[in-house]
Amino acid sequence: MNPEQIEFNKLLSQNQKEASIKACLRAGDDKLKCSGKIIHAHSIQRGKILESIADVSGENEGKIYHLGLAPAEDMQSMQPEFKLQGIKKFSTFTGFCGDHDKAIFQPIEDVAFSATTKQLNIYAYRAAAKELHSILESKAFYEVLLGDKLNVNDFPPHIQMMLPQIKSGEIKVPDFILETMLQEEAKHQIRVLHMQCGHSISELQQICDDLTDAIEREESLGFEHVYHVLDGAFLVACCASFIPYFDHDGSRIISKQEEQRMARSSAASNAEIKNVMLNVFPEGDKTHVIFTFSKGNQSFKASIERLLKLEDEALKIGLSNIVLNYVENSAYGPKYINDNFSPEQIKHIAEVFAVSAFDRSKFRRSGINLFVGRPTATTQ
Repeated sequence: MNPEQIEFNKLLSQNQKEASIKACLRAGDDKLKCSGKIIHAHSIQRGKILESIADVSGENEGKIYHLGLAPAEDMQSMQPEFKLQGIKKFSTFTGFCGDHDKAIFQPIEDVAFSATTKQLNIYAYRAAAKELHSILESKAFYEVLLGDKLNVNDFPPHIQMMLPQIKSGEIKVPDFILETMLQEEAKHQIRVLHMQCGHSISELQQICDDLTDAIEREESLGFEHVYHVLDGAFLVACCASFIPYFDHDGSRIISKQEEQRMARSSAASNAEIKNVMLNVFPEGDKTHVIFTFSKGNQSFKASIERLLKLEDEALKIGLSNIVLNYVENSAYGPKYINDNFSPEQIKHIAEVFAVSAFDRSKFRRSGINLFVGRPTATTQ
């Protein structure tokens, strides 16, 4: 690692530390008071799931693979890669106190999975809560980056319109003016992301509140679950909430116009919310797949119905496309990946992941099937 990478990592780490959120998302729950001690809660269960996925011997014992980004050697870009991490820390977030974490998730952690409505709601809630906490930290991170410039607009519309021509050389300006414009453009982009975080927080909070009600009533209420089982316990797991602009095949299910509207404002009701919660995990010699979404999201429901009508191999490829394009919080067995995929395929998997990691409104279709080989997990 060169000196520039070391300095970059130090600065990034400091900014992330300042933006970290340590607070219980259920602090206002009247039925169970917060213990006051915020814990590092696992969004993917450590005992039942991550332990079954992690390598059981060798240099990677107790570790899983996850996909992420790292600075390139020249520091000019970010490169996707599989990263190793121990299961004690992977997928944790500081969004619950110990008492709430135990009370909310006990029905899926201490009981065998049987796809009851309550269990499906809890899995969906955990995915939404993890994403809500992530977006809260992203919003705080942008505030750290902007500092006292958060509410200062130094990038007026007429400059925004002129900048493309200045960048292309059609309009000539002194270098120091161009540099100032580029700096203000970067700040403006961060302000836009900060605003969009606000919209996402509003929607995810509504999802969490509605799912809390659904869990207590043991009903689905405004949500629909699509549950599917793959034969064999494949060493792949994820817990995520995302907005799918495309289906498994790369066809749009949210129009460009709707995408632009969503970027400007939050949904007015549960029925308009486009977020989807996805949980995938091996347990009991099966791999369980749970999609949860608003009952008003009929375009996504239709896309999943198309996916589930496919033959086994095509279905697994389609599911893999969804995981790689939309999910960051995913875990893979290191030996499982290294035994079942060539170095070229492993590189390709990382490249597919990177497309939407850089721009969530993009989708890269791939022929990769993540659910291959001989399943070996033996979860109970």
